[in-house]
Amino acid sequence: MKSKKLLLTLVFFISLNSFAKEGKPKLIVMLTVDQMRHDYISKYWDRYSENGFKRLVNKGFAFDNANFSYAPTLTAVGHATIGSGTTPVHHGIAANDWYDRNKKTTIYCVEDSSETSVGVKGADGQHSPRNLKANSFTDQLKLNSPKSKVIGISIKDRGAILPVGYAADAAYWLSGDEGKFITSTFYKDELPKWVKSFNSKKHVEEYLKSPWNTLYPIESYIASSADDADFEGKFDGESHSTFPHNLPAIKKESGLSLIKQTPFGNSLLADFAKEAILNEQLGGDSITDVISISFSSTDYIGHMYGPQSIEVEDTYLRLDQEIEQLLTFLDQKVGEKQYLVVLTADHGVADIPAHAKGSTDYYDNKVFKEAIRSWSMELYGADVIERIINHQIYLNYTELERLSLKQSEVKRALLDQLFGYPNLTSAADMSGKICVGDEAICQRMFNGFDPKRSGDIFYSFQPGWLSDYYLKNGGTGHSTAYNYDTHVPMIWFGKDVKFGTYNEEVAIKDIAVTLSALLELPFPNGATGKPLNHFFVTE
Repeated sequence: MKSKKLLLTLVFFISLNSFAKEGKPKLIVMLTVDQMRHDYISKYWDRYSENGFKRLVNKGFAFDNANFSYAPTLTAVGHATIGSGTTPVHHGIAANDWYDRNKKTTIYCVEDSSETSVGVKGADGQHSPRNLKANSFTDQLKLNSPKSKVIGISIKDRGAILPVGYAADAAYWLSGDEGKFITSTFYKDELPKWVKSFNSKKHVEEYLKSPWNTLYPIESYIASSADDADFEGKFDGESHSTFPHNLPAIKKESGLSLIKQTPFGNSLLADFAKEAILNEQLGGDSITDVISISFSSTDYIGHMYGPQSIEVEDTYLRLDQEIEQLLTFLDQKVGEKQYLVVLTADHGVADIPAHAKGSTDYYDNKVFKEAIRSWSMELYGADVIERIINHQIYLNYTELERLSLKQSEVKRALLDQLFGYPNLTSAADMSGKICVGDEAICQRMFNGFDPKRSGDIFYSFQPGWLSDYYLKNGGTGHSTAYNYDTHVPMIWFGKDVKFGTYNEEVAIKDIAVTLSALLELPFPNGATGKPLNHFFVTE
């Protein structure tokens, strides 16, 4: 075993030496497609152009079994993991929002009232990475190569901020109400001229002037279910979920934030990314720069319509065109052999139960929470539950102390009650590392636990089961430890990347560690991933 590990280590460092000999990439492009399941590559393969997703796969290296190794699988957690090379137990981003026991309120992952919005008035820009407990690959880059430039961009604030850590030169996200890209005083006191110029051109208004119709004739969308489905969500003001979607009329109800829920949000971000590369001269010299681009509209659309919808298929066909144009732009401005792309996602998504034909269903979340509190009253004569959020239960420590109850005994009793609840299959005492149900699911829960921010007990329903919120509102969700939420693409493309595939399981936390190794940097300080050497050109 030791000799095998030594051989793998030697192969990896021989690969690194080859990479260093040829020079490091001028630009690293971290592409994150929010809510992109791994199967979206193969599902729409025949419809993709030769130079978008297919170019990445056919001329790059694909890890076909890349997974997140924790739950909850949520946007903030995924982006933090991609950047830091570790899981919530170390990077501390326990969810999009988590409960703060001391403040008795929920905390948003990137909220920071000490900072001020730059580019708009109000709170849209009061954000920073200060809730992140570990540094990122780009922090290590800036520490060891101060002249490197690092920028994060996304429609979502958390998608822009969390992958690029503390030392980024800038992070920009969309203020939906204003239709403008903004930042916070954590990064800059004023928007650069090029950002102001981009905002002044009112791109959002232009994109929302026309209806959203399918890119190709609707009858050609054979990879998707029928367009007219009662269980899909609807835009505000729409009475149906079918094409075409009258964006000019819907905008009167929803305002400019509507752009987020359309594929044109991806187009807007791609336009902004090109401007960032040009104006910040990213990849303009031999010093490696990084841009993190997180496409968020795929998530908004996926939640509303579900992975079997024509809307999702159309969104990916349009995103394929944006990827093609972005790669062509990089070829021209940076040089075809001078940049490195890694494409992945922050989580997957569940099928809508109606699509799954009986194997899944909805549970009544209100009834479930009432049952937990009812158990507490029956067992202890008091409600010892403080909060239930993110499939996690927070105990009321003050009440436990008043009743002279031991936390460990209360948690054990609740685990037994939970495991008997219909269609709930796993539950875990996080600090005690006690699991009832599926050990593999519990291990992913343990990996997602932050002792200061997470709940005392995590629980999981059967695969594919959703809260009745989605039954009432349409669409679907994600957050579980099951493969449909954890299994996402990981494709490397560009400088010194050979063609190939690898089918053994790897973790998304390996990305930041591999990037650090490629640039001969120390790993991020909380990293638990491992370097992947499979895709280097060694000759």
